[in-house]
Amino acid sequence: MIAVAVIAGVMVAVAVTPAIALTGTTAKNGIGLFEDLPTDLKIAPLDQKTKIYAKSGGKDVLLASFYTQDREVIPWSDITPTVKNATLAAEDVRFYSHGGVDPTGILRATVADLLGRNVQGASTITQQYVKNVCVQEAEQLHTTAEVQKAYNVCVDPSVGRKLREARLAIALEKKYTKDQILLGYLNIAPFGGRVYGIQSAAQYYYGVDAKKLSVAQAASLLAMVNNPNVLRIDDKANIGPNTIRRNYILGNELNHRLITQTQYYAAVNTPVKPNITEPKTGCQAAGVAGYFCDYVVNTVLNSKAFGKDQDTRYANLQSAGWKIYTTLDLDLEKKAQTVMNTYIPKHSNVFDVGSAAISVEVGTGRIVTMVQNKNYDSNAGRDNLTVNLNTDFAYGGSSGLQPGSTYKLFTLVDWLKTGHTLNAEVNSDQRTIPATDFTQCGRPDTVDKPWSVGNDEGTSENGLHSVTQATAMSINGAFATMGEQLDLCDIRKTAESFDVHPAKGGRLEDNPSSIIGTNYVSPLSMATAYAGIANNGRTCTPVAIDKVVKADGSTLPVPKSTCRQSVDPQVAIAAAYALRAVMQSGTASGDNTSDGLYEFGKTGTTDGNANTWMIGTTSKVTTAVWVGNITGYQDLRQTDLGYCPAGYGSRAAVQRHCLWKGIQTAVNKVYGGATTWPQPESKYLYGGSSFSAPDTATATGTVPNVQGMSKSAAEQALVSAGYAWAIGAPVSSSLPAGEIVSTSPAIGSSAPQHTEVTIFPSSG
Repeated sequence: MIAVAVIAGVMVAVAVTPAIALTGTTAKNGIGLFEDLPTDLKIAPLDQKTKIYAKSGGKDVLLASFYTQDREVIPWSDITPTVKNATLAAEDVRFYSHGGVDPTGILRATVADLLGRNVQGASTITQQYVKNVCVQEAEQLHTTAEVQKAYNVCVDPSVGRKLREARLAIALEKKYTKDQILLGYLNIAPFGGRVYGIQSAAQYYYGVDAKKLSVAQAASLLAMVNNPNVLRIDDKANIGPNTIRRNYILGNELNHRLITQTQYYAAVNTPVKPNITEPKTGCQAAGVAGYFCDYVVNTVLNSKAFGKDQDTRYANLQSAGWKIYTTLDLDLEKKAQTVMNTYIPKHSNVFDVGSAAISVEVGTGRIVTMVQNKNYDSNAGRDNLTVNLNTDFAYGGSSGLQPGSTYKLFTLVDWLKTGHTLNAEVNSDQRTIPATDFTQCGRPDTVDKPWSVGNDEGTSENGLHSVTQATAMSINGAFATMGEQLDLCDIRKTAESFDVHPAKGGRLEDNPSSIIGTNYVSPLSMATAYAGIANNGRTCTPVAIDKVVKADGSTLPVPKSTCRQSVDPQVAIAAAYALRAVMQSGTASGDNTSDGLYEFGKTGTTDGNANTWMIGTTSKVTTAVWVGNITGYQDLRQTDLGYCPAGYGSRAAVQRHCLWKGIQTAVNKVYGGATTWPQPESKYLYGGSSFSAPDTATATGTVPNVQGMSKSAAEQALVSAGYAWAIGAPVSSSLPAGEIVSTSPAIGSSAPQHTEVTIFPSSG
């Protein structure tokens, strides 16, 4: 009893009367002990859920949220009298009339503790707030052991803990107003499970905002705070206990004139009937945007803009309360998914069918749509997949997909960069080429094996074709010939300059077969490159996040698209000219949309027809689509997936055409685009000022006699005469192997200067 009296005296002295009024050594020592306790309560930002948004109809629409604690902090203006009164009646009805502690309640709790019982109630709202702040701080620690140890300190059922709590509560009320403390309490309070704060509680249990809670609903929610595990109403077994506690609170409100008699009777006669509304948590809740959501999450986890290390970035994603506004057009995303579902099934009984499609805005790198033929779902089943086939491995993607002939773009660009022309005729024969015929980083390729290059249409594509024709028809033999006259390392560097890279990291391969697309890359990487061509050779790295707003309303600097000039604008225009032929008379001639916009692109097919691509673009948006095997191999030309009305038939290999055309048609309606395109400069068609000939495309000259010369001597003679050169296929001749036999145009004939003359060496 003496101990009780000392503690009670200390509490009364500190909370009610000046310390100087006390006399006696014991009391003074007690005050000294109390005053030595901490008074500075550091209130860290509360854990809040992070929300990811997309645009729909010009408005921001929630895709998904992420949280450890489902909490949304609200301002005092959203705390209605209904919620305020229920809180007072439930926890501390005299809150506004006493200080940080209630001396009578402290005495009762102390006596109970000395009698061997747990600390009883009577803590003020301020004291409960102090305790919840302590618990919140504990839960923000990293390891389970650290959390448990700190939590035990916060809930320690001892007089010492209550004294510390009281000391902090008294100091808190000197620093904050009653309304501020009550607001802090309502935002931090636990309401069962991962639900914290009155706003999230109202949304989860009743499907409304806190400011719209009825008298009965508010009392039902505040009833839970007393013991969330047994009073939370998402468990039917708890409805009865919750009703009893709710009615007690309502009675307390009536007794203290916080509600009227009419309100009381209406409320107690209202059944506790929850409307459980699950929050859209995780990317599985994002529906058609599940893969894009996953890409956004991985963008956060991979960028130092969101935290110093991945653990910090993950913690921020789960608790920082950010609002992440993305580049996704949700309306177009839904249309793209509809097109995908129309032409590509979620599964096939013949092979593991997969398809991915992505649209990127030209000049900004903003990702507009990102869809797959699978459900973004971690549950087992052949219709489900969480691997994002559109992007790189580090961003939730696969190890990459072979792009096939869409990769020929980089040989085409390097061809134009090095002074060759689109009208040059090159040997298109399918054949086996020694690796040493290729130059690799300035030296003959002595590492790789001979390359047996075949044409899609076999020998019918043999012979001479202009580079424009070879691009339109995607003739492998022609691009092999072009590669022989270039440096494989330069082709690789050209691809890299357009931000193309292996999906799993590292460096692109630069062996001979890489010319026709054997590297493993992502559709996003290839779409970015083609968007660079559409942007006059200026490539902009992809971005998925426009803006991040922090919990305090300030903005967080986010990674921006970085743009660089990958190639001279005139080279890009010339490349676009060749790619236009693909859609006019080539392998994608049925893919043009009906809106009259200028479009160009490239198809791609890998060995065995296991992967098929179509990448095309307007001046505004580039779309890349892939259809293929997720695992194993299957010849897509021998497999039906359904009818493609673009005139291609029903084989799986042609579904890329309808897929691309359908998505691009929808995108064009929103973004529009140019209906014309600049024409290439003459030198990219016929040769030009990069050669030591008169700078006049219309000048006529005579093809010099290079018969019997070595290849290098013939090249020099042609350049001196004002012509470009290309190497044709070896021909039978009595001349020694390697010496020049003939040319096209023929030796001695008249030809416009700057024309590319093909020279044919002897086979010996």
